[in-house]
Amino acid sequence: GGRFAVFEPEMQIRAARRGDIEAGLRCAIAESQLYVVYQPVVGLRKGAVIDCTAGVEALVRWRHPTRGVVMPSEFTTVAEECGLIGAVGDFVLAAACRQFVCWQTELGPRAPRTLAVNLSRAQLTESGFAATVAGILRSTRMPPGSLQLEVTESLAAQHEEVREQLRQLKSLGLTLALDDFGTGYSSLSSLHLLPVDTVKIDRSFVSQSNSSAHHRVLIEATVRVANSLGMTTVAEGIETQEQAAVVQELGCDKGQG
Repeated sequence: GGRFAVFEPEMQIRAARRGDIEAGLRCAIAESQLYVVYQPVVGLRKGAVIDCTAGVEALVRWRHPTRGVVMPSEFTTVAEECGLIGAVGDFVLAAACRQFVCWQTELGPRAPRTLAVNLSRAQLTESGFAATVAGILRSTRMPPGSLQLEVTESLAAQHEEVREQLRQLKSLGLTLALDDFGTGYSSLSSLHLLPVDTVKIDRSFVSQSNSSAHHRVLIEATVRVANSLGMTTVAEGIETQEQAAVVQELGCDKGQG
């Protein structure tokens, strides 16, 4: 209203691309084109041998019939906008739980001890989501204590309804993690207000941990506050031996990357 806009061909290209992704994603869900990969989470406690069975994080992928493997960065936003993210998230949770239970049977003590799965905003604002998770735990025979659900810092800090949903999920016996800590709206002073068990330090801090004293101080402060609250810490996005050594020295309990 009260203004004009000039059409740009890129607008139509973006709209067509979004439509293609939405249609393809609906087909992907119906035809089982989605699958899950797992990133190892290792124990980094100082003075101890690196623990390679600490856990794994489940990550969704899309095996497109013509484009090949499609990464989540290309389709999760569209999935959120068109209401498909809940179906995608439920698929990942169920598939990952089944795989975890299978590993326990096949690998015994060599199996990962925890399974981390990311949650979306849509899932956390869905009425009855805790009941959905409880149903998946029962149907897959997943031990609740081995499941860690992850929520982004900005989402957990901003919405009381989300925090209430998190409390309902915790009542199932699972644990909760605050993902990408350091990039959102909460702060160390308000960490005690969030019903989480683990703080995952964002990769933007970890990537500069061996070259920036400022980032090392921030990581160390996060570790100390989290430990004082009885929370564990995970350093995300470790890519080099040097970064692993730094976050281990600073007291991070676990790392992944």
